[in-house]
Amino acid sequence: MNMTLISRKKIHRILSIFLVAFLLFSNSHIALADESLTLSISPSIFDMSATPGQEWRSSLRIINVNEFDLTVYLEVVNFSPNGEGGDGRFIPISQTDADGSTIAEWFIVSKEPITIPREQSKEVPIAVRVPVDASPGGHFAAILVGTKPITPEPGQARVQTSQMVTSLFFARVAGDINESGHIREFRTTDKYLDRPEATFELRFENKGNVHLKPQGDIRITNMWGQERGVIPINQNSHFGNVLPESIRKFTFTWKGEWSISDIGRYTAATTLVYGENGRQFTSSETVFWVIPFKLLTIIFVSLLLFVLLTTWLVRLYVRKMLVMAGIDINEYKKAQKNNALNDRYSHRSRVKIHSPVKAGIDDLKERLINVTRSRERLRIILNFILQYKLFFGGVILFTSFLIIIVIYIYNANTSHRGYEVTYQNTDANITLTSEELIYNKFIEERGESDIKTNPNLPKLKIINRSGRPGQGAETRLMLEDQGYEIISLEADFTSRQAKTVVVYSVDKEKDALRLSARLNNALVSVYEGESANVEEYITVYVGSDINN
Repeated sequence: MNMTLISRKKIHRILSIFLVAFLLFSNSHIALADESLTLSISPSIFDMSATPGQEWRSSLRIINVNEFDLTVYLEVVNFSPNGEGGDGRFIPISQTDADGSTIAEWFIVSKEPITIPREQSKEVPIAVRVPVDASPGGHFAAILVGTKPITPEPGQARVQTSQMVTSLFFARVAGDINESGHIREFRTTDKYLDRPEATFELRFENKGNVHLKPQGDIRITNMWGQERGVIPINQNSHFGNVLPESIRKFTFTWKGEWSISDIGRYTAATTLVYGENGRQFTSSETVFWVIPFKLLTIIFVSLLLFVLLTTWLVRLYVRKMLVMAGIDINEYKKAQKNNALNDRYSHRSRVKIHSPVKAGIDDLKERLINVTRSRERLRIILNFILQYKLFFGGVILFTSFLIIIVIYIYNANTSHRGYEVTYQNTDANITLTSEELIYNKFIEERGESDIKTNPNLPKLKIINRSGRPGQGAETRLMLEDQGYEIISLEADFTSRQAKTVVVYSVDKEKDALRLSARLNNALVSVYEGESANVEEYITVYVGSDINN
C-alpha cells in the first residue's frame, strides 16, 4: 500500500514537471490560443538582492486588454537552466521535497483566483521571505500566470489546458558570493566567406554561485585595421543572464557593406565585463577571411595579363633604345648569350633611358614646325599617336593601374561602413542596422530618454543613402528635436545618392514642403502607384548633401 502511494506521488511529480516545462518560457506578453484573448504582465523580470531573514515586497501588474473580464491563477515554481540556448525548465514545488530550501517556497502570493475587469489592469502584491539559513548566492524562480489552475486539483483525472505568461525572478542572497566567469569559446561558424556576412558564436561560462550578466561588444576590423562593425552584447537588455554553473551561448549575425577593397583577413575581438562586487573582464579573439573566389580569379587573370603586357612593352622599349644606339638586335642577343656584351659593345655610344621619349618629342616638333592651321595640326598629332600607339597604350595602362591602386587603398582605409546585426538569442530574431546602433549611442551620450513629439507633424521614415554611416542617425536626432516622430530608421547599402529627397503622398504636400525647408530645401517627390493616397508617413532619403 505504501509502495503504491509512493509510486503515484512520483508519477504525479514527473507529470507536473513535464507539463510546466512544456509551457511558454520567459514571455511577458502573449496572444492566447483564442486570438481574441490577450494577457500580459509587467515586469517580465525581477532582479533583487536580499540578506538572510529579510522580507522583500513588490507587485506584479496583470493587464487585461480584452473586452471581457478575465480570471487568472498564480503559481510560483523554481527555475533552472536547460542547455546553452538560454532556455530554462520550471520545477514545481513537490510536497515530498518541500523543506524550505528553494526560493519558490519563500514566496507569499495569492492562491485564490484573480478577476481582472475588462480593459483594466490589477496590481497583485508579492512578497519573498528569505530564511535566516538561506544559502548565499543566486536563487531563481518564475511566477506563472494562467487562465486555469496550473496544478490539477487532488483527485482530478484529466489535465486542463492552461494558457499562461511568466515573469522570471532572480534573487541574490548576501553572504559568501562567488562571481567567476570566462569566455569559453568565441568563433565564427565559417572561416572562409564569399561576402562580409559572418555568424559568431560566443559561449560564456558562469563558474560562480550567482547569476552574471556579461556586457560588452564585438569589434570587427578588416586587414587594414579599419572598423567594419560593432556588435553590442547585453546592453539595455535582459536576455543574457547566465545562471550559476552553466554555459550560455550567444549567437550573432553580422552583415557588412560590400566593397572589393575589404576582401582579405578580418579580426573579431570581444571584451566582456561582469560582476557587481568588483568589475571583472574577459576577452577573446577570432579570425576569418572574406574571399570571393570568382572575383579573385578574375583579378588574378587580369594581373597576369597586365604583367605579360607590361613585360612585352618594356622589351619593345629596350629594343628601341638598342636601335638608337646603333646595335643590331640579333647580334646583341648572341653577345648576351655568350657573355660578350662588354667586349663587343663597349665602344658604342651610350643611350639614356629617356632617349626614346626625347626622340619621339623631337619628331613631333619637327612635324609641327611649319604647320599653322589647327585642323592640320590635329591630323598630324593623331597620326603621331597612331604611329606610337604602343607607347601611349603602355602609358595609359600604367596610369590606370596606379589609379586603381590609389582608389583601392583609399577605400580600404575608409574609417566606417554600414552594417547590420541580427541577435538570435531572443524569441524572435532582432535585426539592428548600423544607423540604429549609432543612434542608440548618441541617445546614451546625450543622457536623454524622453523624446517629445508634436502630434500635428507627420510621422517620418528615414533611409540613409549618403554612403556615410551615422548620417541617418544625426538626421533623426535633428528632426526629433523639432518635434517629428520617427517610426523607422534604415540604411541602404546598395545605392548612394548626393541629394536628399523627401517622398510624400499627395495629401501631405504642405507637410513635405515644410519638411524640405527644414532640410536645406531638399528635393521633393510624390508617391506613385496604388498606395499614393494612403501612406501614413513621409519618407526622407538622406543624401550626402545633408551636412550643407
